[in-house]
Amino acid sequence: MFEFNEKAATESTGNGGSKCLETGVYDVTLITVSKTIAKTGTEGIDVSFQVEGSKYPNVVYGMWHTKSNGDSIAFNANKIQALMGLLGGKGLTEFTKEIEVRGGTKNVTAYKETEKFVCKLAIKKSLDIYNGDVTEKNEIEAFLSAEGKTYAEQAGNKPAKQMEYYSSKMKDSESKAYKAYIADGGAQEESEDTDEGSLL
Repeated sequence: MFEFNEKAATESTGNGGSKCLETGVYDVTLITVSKTIAKTGTEGIDVSFQVEGSKYPNVVYGMWHTKSNGDSIAFNANKIQALMGLLGGKGLTEFTKEIEVRGGTKNVTAYKETEKFVCKLAIKKSLDIYNGDVTEKNEIEAFLSAEGKTYAEQAGNKPAKQMEYYSSKMKDSESKAYKAYIADGGAQEESEDTDEGSLL
């Protein structure tokens, strides 16, 4: 169970999915927020959500918040605290949920309070190179209220100013390998056969 931390929630600001979304702010309904643990022991969450007007859900995998040694990864942990703040400042309680996956279903440990929560997500597209191919994934930059406020703005009764940055100034994340690929003219080669299929 997550315990709510007000300070961390107000300090939160800026991980993959189905068809990669463009960088920007989206009206969404959270479907399942579930626990995930890497082989290294690092803990995180996977976030599945439905974008308003979209036929299919998206998933952001591996939003890592705690290292295997127990140290917090504040960059993401604070975002989760902000989500809890938007949910009313309560902890997140675990329950077992059956979800659909390729080839069938599986049970995951999900967080009850997040189910069907309507909010906005600031989403960033991350570009990288793997085995010579361009890879795309989405990262959650911030959880925002349905009105577009960060938790800090909501708690302080302030206007939704941060959303303007997320909507108009936030840019794609490009790895060094991707930038080198573009510099070598790889973008022209890749554009001839762009894969827009599901990353799930």
